[in-house]
Amino acid sequence: MGKAGTMRALGRVVLVGLLVIVESHRGWAQETREQFWPELDAYVRLSPATRLFFLAAPVREADQFQESQVGAHIEFGLAPIRRRPDRGLYDQDRLQFLRLRAGIRRTFSLSGDERELSETRVVVEATPRAFLPWHILMAIRNRLDFRWIEDQGYSWRYRPRLWLEREFGVAGIALVPYGSLEAFWDSRYDAWSRSRYQFGMAVPITTWFVPEAYYSRQIDTSPERSYTNALGIVTTFYF
Repeated sequence: MGKAGTMRALGRVVLVGLLVIVESHRGWAQETREQFWPELDAYVRLSPATRLFFLAAPVREADQFQESQVGAHIEFGLAPIRRRPDRGLYDQDRLQFLRLRAGIRRTFSLSGDERELSETRVVVEATPRAFLPWHILMAIRNRLDFRWIEDQGYSWRYRPRLWLEREFGVAGIALVPYGSLEAFWDSRYDAWSRSRYQFGMAVPITTWFVPEAYYSRQIDTSPERSYTNALGIVTTFYF
């Protein structure tokens, strides 16, 4: 893709982002759920191209933890993409041209509410990456969730996500601000049922310890319209 084509593609991305933001702000005057999304992640290296990924991610709302998700995955990566020599102060795997991930997750209630549903989910992802002008790293994640929800049976979701980030080195410290747009196609409704945009920053303290904070705005349209604001804190360890 030439420079003109890249700029056109970026223009489309910005337009989509603006449309999502405008749509989300229609809901500010309506009731919006406020949540806290803490998350603990761990990567365990098996070989130069393969690693394991584990996560634990509860959801807190109204001063109570409502649910939690735990998961285990395996990742594979292809050759690194070309990059500047001074880039990549942490997690070199995220600079690979293509990463594949497969795993299983379990969601369960922490509130004791019998109406809350438990879920077993098989996750498959393919994420190509490329550098754009101004050293912006773009990742387009394609994710499929195969879901078995208690009392609802089997369904699936397709979750494409556009991710843009740029790494800065400031006084020997890496700062990695990012933004993402994600859409959800849900087979239960045969429709795009959710959209989510997110802005945050990762701050690699060392090559093995990376804290991250972000803000997320989520818009659900099926089975009914609702809005969620979330503050996320992610702590990641690399072994």
